[in-house]
Parts: sequence; C-alpha cells; structure tokens
Amino acid sequence: MKRPVGLAGRLFTAQLLVIGITFLTLLITVALIAPNLFLHHLEMTGEDSAVVQAHAREAFETSVGLALLAAAAVAVIAATALSWFLARRVSRPITALSAAAESVAHGNYDVAVPETGLGAELTTLSHAFQNMAESLATTDDARTQLLSDLSHEIRTPLATLEAHIDGLEDGMVPPSPATFEVMRAEVHRLRRLASDVRLAALAQEHALDLHLQVVAVAELAEEACTLFEPRYLDKGVDLRNTCRRSVETVRVDPDRMQQVLGNLLDNALRHTPAGGRVTLGCTVRADQIEITLSDTGQGLAADDLERIFQRFQRLDEARRAESAGSGLGLTIARALVQDQGGDVTASSGGVGAGTTFTIRLPRHVG
Repeated sequence: MKRPVGLAGRLFTAQLLVIGITFLTLLITVALIAPNLFLHHLEMTGEDSAVVQAHAREAFETSVGLALLAAAAVAVIAATALSWFLARRVSRPITALSAAAESVAHGNYDVAVPETGLGAELTTLSHAFQNMAESLATTDDARTQLLSDLSHEIRTPLATLEAHIDGLEDGMVPPSPATFEVMRAEVHRLRRLASDVRLAALAQEHALDLHLQVVAVAELAEEACTLFEPRYLDKGVDLRNTCRRSVETVRVDPDRMQQVLGNLLDNALRHTPAGGRVTLGCTVRADQIEITLSDTGQGLAADDLERIFQRFQRLDEARRAESAGSGLGLTIARALVQDQGGDVTASSGGVGAGTTFTIRLPRHVG
C-alpha cells in the first residue's frame, strides 16, 4: 500500500504552491503593466525620441527584472525556510498525539501529551486527550480492582453453598429447615451482591436515570425513619428524627435519596448495639442543606473515615462476620448523592465514640 503524504509534506507543498502563484502573478503584472506605465510618464515629460524611449524601456525592464528576480529569490528562500519550520512545528505535536492515541488503543494509558504552544485549539485538544487518558486509566484500575474485590467477596458464600451441598450428598449434613435456610441466605447474599455491584458501577459512572424534583427535606427524613422504625425497635436501638418541618427544599430524585438514607440507616443499625441511639437531623448552611445521621455505635479511626466509602470495605473481621451487607452500601450512597450535586462525608470521635454521616445537598431556591 502506498504510504500517504504526511502533514508536514502537505503543508510545505501548499506553501510552495502559494509562493509560486504569488511570484507568477507579480511577474505577469510587472511585464504587462509596468513598461507601458513607465513610457506614459516618460512621454509626459516631453521626451518623444523613439531611440531614447526604446533605451529607457530596455533599461527599465532590465532593472525591474533583476530586482524582481533578486527579491523573488530571497522571498522563496525565506518562505521555504519558514514554511518548512511551520510545517514541522504543526506536525510534531499532532504526530505525538497520534502516537499517544495508538498507545491508549493498545491499553497503555500512561501517556504524556506535550504542550503544543501553537494556539488555543491544539492546546485544548492536548488537554482533552490527556484528561481522557487519565480517565480511562482510572476506569481501568477501578475495573481491575472491582473484579479482584468481587472475586474475594463471592468466595465465602460459594464455599458455604459448596460445603452444604457436599454435606447433603454425603449425608453429613441433615436436610433440615436450618440447612436450607443457610443456603437460601447465601443465595440471597449473592443476588444482593450482583445487584449492588451493578448499581455501584452505574452510579460511579453517572449512568443512572435520575428523575429530579423539588422535595422537602423533612419529608425525606420522615419517610426514611418510618420505613426503618420496625427494624430499630426489634434490635432495641432508639431512632430519633429531629428534622423539623419547614419550607427548606432540595431538588433530587426522591427514590434515590430514600435509597441513600436507607443505606446509611442500615449501616448505623448494624454497627450500633442494643440500647444505643441513632439520630437523624437537618441543618441549613447558607446555600446547602445538611442531613446528618449520628449513632452511638462502634465509631471509626481517623484513617478509616474515607476507606469506608470504597467498595467492599468492612474494616475488620468482626464487622465482616456480623455484616449481612454487600460492602457497597456506602459506596452507592456517596455516588448517588454526588450524582445529584452533593456529597457524603463521615466523622467520628474515634473507636467506640460513634459515627456521624453528613449529606450535603444544594439548597433549592424557587
């Protein structure tokens, strides 16, 4: 296959063509117009000798021709050098960008696109490509980590199911209601894990279909507490709603926000012992609404305040053993709130001092 002409060659050829056309136009113009115009002015001086006019015309054409050739030679040399320099300057960053694109296409996202210095358009293109490569690298790392975490998470329920099936086949495990209940619980855990993994991926990639509407913060809090109150009563944990009814509103997806509050309330219930207390409160902060969920449970060390929002983070074996969750609840909660223009953070006085989760959402001004 014939190799296509490079950008530098095309630009250089185009510049030479412009120079040639310009020189040819100038030559024709001088040859047709300048001599007659010179003789016209010579006749206006009163010189009517044919011999003098002929010599003057020849002298004019010779001097103009030599000057034109000298100027053209200098112009061609200068324009050629400048055209070649410009063509190389323009093609070099594009060549580098092409090489970076090919590298990214082969799965190598660790590329550096140099600054072009050739205008806002190419600079914007370079920055956009660099951001795209970094985003792809982050996504690829997250996918790899997700697969690793998922493999680890499904190992336990699969091992439990396998052990019970082998025990049933060998007659070592009786086919009792308790046995089937354990197996059913592990299947439920796998089903919930699959659902949560999909939801977490969609939320973190901002691919969820959100139906935003203006709702009162107090109504969100009241509905969430009403739904979870029976579970809190069963465990003996006091659930208090201190959100006062007011006109303060936010523009969110009510169903997704109930999911966020549900994940936080479920997390607080699992880590707060019987006799403890969980308090849901609301505060107006300038242009933001803060929804806080404070518990008197296990608390967190300072190093764990961000880790808990990562996928499958259950911070110790005791929590892991007692937790029926997928390890994705807080990840999903933060991603959902961020997708609606807010954020979720955690604070704690330390292990044993309880934990407070704070949801910050833009205040709706209608």
